[in-house]
Amino acid sequence: SVNQMEELKKVNEQKGRIQSELKIARDIQMAMLPKIFPPYPDRDDIDVFGKLTPAKEVGGDLFDFYIRDEKLLFCIGDVSGKGVPASLYMVVTRALFRTISAHESSPSKIIQNLNEVMSKGNESNMFVTMFIGVLDLPTGRLHYCNAGHDAPLLIGNTGAGMLPVDSNLPVGVLPEWKFSLQETLLDPDTTIFLYTDGLTEAENIDHKQFEMSRMVELAKSMQKAGTFTPTFVVNEMTEKVQAFVGEADQSDDLTMLAIQYTKHHKDIVYQHSLTLTNDLKRVPRLNAF
Repeated sequence: SVNQMEELKKVNEQKGRIQSELKIARDIQMAMLPKIFPPYPDRDDIDVFGKLTPAKEVGGDLFDFYIRDEKLLFCIGDVSGKGVPASLYMVVTRALFRTISAHESSPSKIIQNLNEVMSKGNESNMFVTMFIGVLDLPTGRLHYCNAGHDAPLLIGNTGAGMLPVDSNLPVGVLPEWKFSLQETLLDPDTTIFLYTDGLTEAENIDHKQFEMSRMVELAKSMQKAGTFTPTFVVNEMTEKVQAFVGEADQSDDLTMLAIQYTKHHKDIVYQHSLTLTNDLKRVPRLNAF
């Protein structure tokens, strides 16, 4: 009937509008992620490559990195759930990471602050698993904090394996949770490979998963071949997981971030001194120093 035709027309128009709004939302989301690679062509101490492939129009994965005060601050995260709610949570998480880390260099304190904000008034019970690292570029010392996320891989000249991480809780679950701080010293040329479970849990048509073991094997073969630059690692993982998944639909966002520390002249001791006169007004100078 004419009425049904009209109804169908309306529904299709509405669908079209929703699709185009979701596309705009996706573009906004993607614009927030770093996309110029290599990001630091003038530096010889660091190389970074990252990639996010959402499963639907909008997704809940995020990664970010930037350099401040000769430290590389970076994060990867995976929001619980899918679609629009997850994408909103992702945008807030990314913004908070930038805001908090602008004046805080301890990964556990960054996560602690994030967690306090995200846990309060969290009626939708959403959470985000996260890994935050702060790499001191002059020394190669990596401080990191893990919030319920999968352990990153380390690929270096001596081998490949998982970085030991405390699991902790995801961000947004308990406001008073104390997140543990960990640290390690990176040897020159080491690549840190971060990923979301869209990699390890990618399924093929028979519902078999790509799994951690396959990822580790792949990392070991790259290590043996001596090729583990960030771009190579991410592209190789992408290729292998796509070949594994084959015809099956992508079921989850797939996010990977690889960071290679390429510095070689390490034994430098930095010494700075500051002399203050006996005057309380000078104290802020000490803080800045």
